[in-house]
This record gives sequence, C-alpha cells and structure tokens, in this order.
Amino acid sequence: MTQVSRRSVVQGITGAAALGALSMAGAASAAASPSKTTLKVLVLNAWHGGKQIPGGVRMIADIIKNSGATLVFVPEANETTPDIVAKLNASGLNFQYKITGDNAIISAYPIGEATAFPYMTKAVVTVGSVEVAAYAAHLQYRWYATYLPRGYGAGVPNGAYSEYGWNKIPSGPVTDEAAVARVNEESGRPKVIARFIEDARNERRRGRAVIIGGDFNEPSTLDWTNRTARLFDHNGVVQRWGSTQLLEDAGYVDAYRRQYPNPVTHPGFTWPASNPHAAVSVLTWAPEADERDRIDYVFHHPDARLKLTDASVVGPRESIVRNRRVAESGKDPFVLADAPWPTDHKGILATYTVRRKTAHPNK
Repeated sequence: MTQVSRRSVVQGITGAAALGALSMAGAASAAASPSKTTLKVLVLNAWHGGKQIPGGVRMIADIIKNSGATLVFVPEANETTPDIVAKLNASGLNFQYKITGDNAIISAYPIGEATAFPYMTKAVVTVGSVEVAAYAAHLQYRWYATYLPRGYGAGVPNGAYSEYGWNKIPSGPVTDEAAVARVNEESGRPKVIARFIEDARNERRRGRAVIIGGDFNEPSTLDWTNRTARLFDHNGVVQRWGSTQLLEDAGYVDAYRRQYPNPVTHPGFTWPASNPHAAVSVLTWAPEADERDRIDYVFHHPDARLKLTDASVVGPRESIVRNRRVAESGKDPFVLADAPWPTDHKGILATYTVRRKTAHPNK
C-alpha cells in the first residue's frame, strides 16, 4: 500500500453492439452542430495509472471509448496517460490530454491553456463554441475522517487520533461531529476547494463555463443526512463535509445528486469497488465496517449554456462491505457494469447538452 494508492477510488450495458453504440455516440458528439453539443464527462481514478491490474491501461482506454465520454478527469493518471490516449487514437478517435501532478484531463475537444494547482489540473476546453474551464482534482487521501464514525483511524500522521493510524479504534466509533469536522479540515481538502472556487470565479468572469470532477477523498454533505444517519455505518452522524459544503454554498451542482436526490435509494457509492481482478484484502481499508461512500464527483456551476441531462455510476455493481463482495441493492443506474475493471474506484459519468448563448451567461 502506497500513499498514491490510498484512493484510487441504465443497467449494466453489455455486448459488443451496446458498447459500440456508446462509443459511436461519444465520437459523434464532438462533431455536433456549434449551437448544440453533447458533452459526456467521465471521472475515473486510474489506480496507479492502471498498473495495479494486468492490462489496466488498455482497460482504461476501453472504458473511455465505450462509455462515449468526451471529457475525462483521471486522478492517479501518472505516466501512463500518453499510452491511454495513444490507444484511444489508434482506435480511430481523436483525443488530446494535459497532465500535471497525478491529474490528467483527456478530451475529444480542443484543449487550450493548462495550469497546475496543488492537487488539481485546470485546462480550457472548447466545446463547440463554448469555452469550459475544466478542473481535475485528486485531493489528500490522509485525514480520511469518514472512517472515524465507522470506528477506524483516519490515517492522521500527527495530532488527534494519529495513534490509530488506519486501524480499528478500540473505544469504538467517533460520533462527535465537531471532532470529525476538525480532522477533515486538517486534511487541507476544503482549502483546496476554496482556492478552486476563487479561481473558477475569475474564469466565469471571462465568460467560461466551469466543470470540476475528481476523487475528493471526502464524502458529500448531501449523503450524510438524517435519512442515512442509521445506514452505512454512519452511526447516527449527520455531517457537513467541508469540501462539498463549500461547493454547495458557492452554488455548484453535484451532477449525480441533482439527478438522484435520494441518498438512500441512490447512494451512488464509488468506493470501494469490488474489482474481481484484485483480492478483497487489497480493496478494503476498514474490513469490519461498511466503508462505502461516494467520493468521486462531477460538479458544474449553473450556466445557461450547460444543461445536465443524465448521470450514472460506471463500473462493477458490486462493492466491498465488511470484507466481502456485495452486490448493490439500490436503484443506482450503472454503465459498463460487466466491463473488465482496472481500478478500486467506480467512475461517474455525467452528460450535458452545451448550447451556444449570445448573452454573457455569468452576468
């Protein structure tokens, strides 16, 4: 287990015909009319660039192609991104990429300027006639405070609860919401999101739409509610998680939760995915708990040119629960549920219609 691997984090579509249809739809969207274009945004943590699973780089390329994605955020992309894009383009597609740190942005649309931020990559992508400031994020994996209510250490290197590491806490779950919030704040994740919000505000002033996606290593305020307080080993905790709360307060739209507002019927868990190619012991970090969470996201700022039309979980229907592979019983829509899988996360796919507008959309 390494630092980077900590969060590597419709019904199942099967058959060559279905996969081919998705792929053709994605390729065609990049050639749509300039007044109305489809943008399919995929977030997929690559788990060491796909190198944890034999053939993982090819699997990532196939997932991008067969999902029909046209803008992809890849946390833990690492040095394999050029290979992924080469495989896509060898199949007749036309993708380009930008990568800083371990975050890659892969796009079927033209990419202009790119900027590196701590834990984040920004690139300006031109979708039809609309410039989109696209941000790919992979936030700090330690201070993983969502484990505290489940009775496990949060991987704190120093300070409160550091004595437990990632291990079980002998005294049981930490249900003091203020204590959980303090540990989460110490991760620095909310500060990264605050810096993003400020930078994105400047992009919006320039007339650009804004989309952010990635592996936040942090649950959603919209998921830890009164309705879920006694589910998923939340142990009664109702939590305002710092990063997603900042985005909520700034008006950002959580694509998956906008489409499926009920976190009980549509939990949308992305971690930990039950990868059939990996041992359960590699996939779980809290083996006696239900550690499932939605920590991979697509968000957009409201914009007259962006219309969210769909959102799905991408990847295996099974998750890891208490050291076992368990099929999800909720109503979440899954895409590519039976596809060969390269990572310990599930992905998120959000579909937008991008429309050209003559008036400045952010005034």
